[in-house]
Amino acid sequence: MTHDELAWHVSLAGRALSSRIQDRLSEHGLGHGEYRILFALYDEEGLTQTDLVARHHLDKSVVARVTDRLEEKGYVERRPDPDDGRRKRLFLTPAAEALRDDVRAIKDSVEAEITQDLDDAEVDALVTGLRTVARNLGAESEDDR
Repeated sequence: MTHDELAWHVSLAGRALSSRIQDRLSEHGLGHGEYRILFALYDEEGLTQTDLVARHHLDKSVVARVTDRLEEKGYVERRPDPDDGRRKRLFLTPAAEALRDDVRAIKDSVEAEITQDLDDAEVDALVTGLRTVARNLGAESEDDR
């Protein structure tokens, strides 16, 4: 493979991964992009929409739209920030908590699927390389902070 094919393969893998996760989560009524917000809140509740935009490199309008949908579906609720009542923090509802194990199992299953032909050293090298690529593109990961 030549280096000029790298961007295409990274893009292809990213789209395929997103599509696979989305297909698997659709059985739980989760729409496009909703899983990203849920994954973030499963890891850390109480984030603001601004936190989600900054930490997960998501578009501000997309985060607002997806958060609205998750709230309408009863998976997320907005609560006033105790230090600044103008700001809202996002929390999972019992309905979202009921999905946690299924959502995590789907994520783990898809991750196992995409790494099935790679040994641990190859997975480690891939993750290291992708972190570097993301950092080079100005997308710092949580592990880089």
